[in-house]
Amino acid sequence: MYENIRVQLTEMISLLEDEKSDWWVKHVKCALSAFDSNEFLNCANIIMAGSGGMGSLNDLVLGQSTNARGEFCWKANADELNQKYMHLLGELYAFSKSVQKGN
Repeated sequence: MYENIRVQLTEMISLLEDEKSDWWVKHVKCALSAFDSNEFLNCANIIMAGSGGMGSLNDLVLGQSTNARGEFCWKANADELNQKYMHLLGELYAFSKSVQKGN
């Protein structure tokens, strides 16, 4: 049932590393460590601890940057990054909710 979760956690870490979102990289790496230790409930709880409230995983928007003048701009692939991010986040939330319910 969980065969894709490790891949999804790893992909999420890669996306977050590319965005230099160090705090969230550490958070998801903790979830991956729990997953690799077969501590699925702990992994689920770590993932869910990042949701809800201001500044949560749900609020994160990828692809933001600044140009040479320091002005805000979007990376060319921002839409694609965010679609992938939201897909992964949805999959990880579904896994977490399932584990927390004992399924």
